[in-house]
Amino acid sequence: MPAFDEARILERNLAALAEHLRGLGPSFEILCVDDGSRDETAEILARLAPAVRALRHPENRGKGAAVRTGALAALGERIVFLDADLSTDLAALGPLLAALDGGADVALGSRRVPGAVIEIRQPALREFSGRVFSRLARFAIAPEVRDFTCGFKGFRREAAAAIFARATVERWAFDAELIAIARQRGMVIAQVPVRWRHCGSSKVRVAGAALGSLASLVRIVWRQRTGAWRR
Repeated sequence: MPAFDEARILERNLAALAEHLRGLGPSFEILCVDDGSRDETAEILARLAPAVRALRHPENRGKGAAVRTGALAALGERIVFLDADLSTDLAALGPLLAALDGGADVALGSRRVPGAVIEIRQPALREFSGRVFSRLARFAIAPEVRDFTCGFKGFRREAAAAIFARATVERWAFDAELIAIARQRGMVIAQVPVRWRHCGSSKVRVAGAALGSLASLVRIVWRQRTGAWRR
């Protein structure tokens, strides 16, 4: 779970996550990466140890960087990242893990495949920019993937090691890079419907995010076309 200035919701949501995971099985770890938070996030994580393992970036580097740090440090055979606001219903964890156990190397939570439900939509401008980005990414990277930006993705351990060791995008569009690397390396990708709701305010500045995403997408496509991740 990447976290940046999430003190208001972090303790409550980590408790909900732990309770849900106990219902799935006895063996799990929760790893939270504090991406240079300026609020009390670090103090909360220190208080929750050892039930929650925490890593910290000394300064904010971006969600992609936090996810990469966590994925490379995780100990499990199946590795999932999810947003701190729990915008994706935790009920999707079971099907996501089942997809990995069923042969997928990567399992993508999706708001745009049959069976998905959006309970509360994002603000119109943010939803529009996300749809535009996903359409561009589908055209340039993976036509079969319906939702690139849902913050709920799972990986088999070997796949995570191969993907995140090659990932370089630290902010916008990092999800698209993960999918592009998996696809170029011939990994099996599954899409799992989720129940999703927009949770309150966002730290994302839409205009800056849109421009940053497009610039990153151009770099991702260039690296894909030149076979950069086959090695």
